[in-house]
Amino acid sequence: MHRRLLAFLRAASLATGALSCPTPGWARDDDEKVSAHAEIGAEYDNNVHRVEQLPGDRIGVVGSALARAVVGLSVSDRLTASQDVAFSVLGAAKLFAAPAARSENVGIVETSGAWNLMLSPRTRAGVGATYYEATQSGTATERALAAERDMVAEARDFRSLVPSLRALHAIGDGATLGLSVGHRWFVYKPLPDYDFRAPVASLEYRFVHETAEGDAEWELVSAANVELRRFSGPRLQVQTPGCAPDVCVTIPDPSGARHTDQFLSAQLDLTRTGRILVGAGYAIQWNRSNSYAESLIRHVASIRLTAPLPLGLYFAARTELVYVSYPDKVALVMGTSGQPGATIEEETRSQVRGELTRDLSQRLQLMARYTFYANAIGQGQYRRQTATVSLIVSTN
Repeated sequence: MHRRLLAFLRAASLATGALSCPTPGWARDDDEKVSAHAEIGAEYDNNVHRVEQLPGDRIGVVGSALARAVVGLSVSDRLTASQDVAFSVLGAAKLFAAPAARSENVGIVETSGAWNLMLSPRTRAGVGATYYEATQSGTATERALAAERDMVAEARDFRSLVPSLRALHAIGDGATLGLSVGHRWFVYKPLPDYDFRAPVASLEYRFVHETAEGDAEWELVSAANVELRRFSGPRLQVQTPGCAPDVCVTIPDPSGARHTDQFLSAQLDLTRTGRILVGAGYAIQWNRSNSYAESLIRHVASIRLTAPLPLGLYFAARTELVYVSYPDKVALVMGTSGQPGATIEEETRSQVRGELTRDLSQRLQLMARYTFYANAIGQGQYRRQTATVSLIVSTN
């Protein structure tokens, strides 16, 4: 069960990293910057519920067209020569056309804000916070069935709030070292046992170098993160007897011990930006849990490319390969009624994505995207494809 939550957190952290207010930086050219964008599009998803199946078996697989929309706003302002503030807000939604897919309708809201202060010509510090919430509709029938069977509804609903203190120090020419400490409040709406609180900390080193000719820029980023999670629910242990050859039955620890995780991650990313952008990265995530079948090690390797094409087109591609290993057997969680609980891991997927964009005017852009998803390397059969066409309006 919790392996799925780790994937949700990863998705949330990726979105937060891409959309939140910038890390404390140096003085800006303009005192105030405001940018806004909106995207509306149509998409087709051939495996809405992310069902795993055997080759040629389409039982339980639902495909559907859907409408998607995204609206975002970001504002930054330099209050004085030594102070600046930044704020961003984003809203997104997906609405499915097929009746069998409407339980996957989802809305997302993210906001972030930061206040930064220059302590010296090379050092800045600040406070900030990020808030992320996903709400999936589900259906009344699904919720009633889940309650009747003492199971967790499949809705991927969660809320995450992270206030933090941050510092950034310039080292030499083009290098910066950043430190962030904070606290995460996480709410998993379908099952309160997986709510948690966690102190969080991260250390990041960034180096930027422009080539002698000035036609390209290299950027190296390395980071390490730690999150110490204390859950509301009990730790799980193996029922005795309860292990089959490939599956173990787990029950709450009779002693009442709480479920705790130590989630550690590190990443390295290298990007060359010129007429063509090329980048590659590697990340490792290690979850050490006192609860049976919750520990894992995840490896993520990525390659990305952006290049101009004739006719004013731009092409962007990204490949992300995931490999996950689990020290324990697959666990079947038993509810208080003795019925099986939710299954584990449905979101750890490798993916390949290709995207074409073309500017229709200074502020209007047309985008077409195709994404292919597959299970993490070495795991069972899973395939999902999505195709999207969108119009994007932006102020800059």
